[in-house]
Amino acid sequence: MTQLNKLVRDKVPSLVTKDGGSYSLKLLSPLEHQHEITKKLHEEISEYDGATSKDAALEELVDIVELIHAALKLHDVSVEEFDSLRQQKRKRKGGFEKGIFLHEIKGIE
Repeated sequence: MTQLNKLVRDKVPSLVTKDGGSYSLKLLSPLEHQHEITKKLHEEISEYDGATSKDAALEELVDIVELIHAALKLHDVSVEEFDSLRQQKRKRKGGFEKGIFLHEIKGIE
């Protein structure tokens, strides 16, 4: 028996059954779900940080995006609404492509 005690993708229970296993689970309340999404995001970000290949990094990024989609649903925000907000902020402040690392700012409080 393997103890997981963590949020898993929706089809994992049926995959366990298909492979001849059994499981116990709990359906989370929205507040618990949000908490577990946050924990899982930290886990996936750590795994992304430790990825040693492009394929491994992409796998972790896919999981991160899937978790963001789940969080959006919890907040009743569509992917389209989210992307619109993302684009608005990008237009105002830019993206993160250039690798700008700001050390300090003087004269602005």
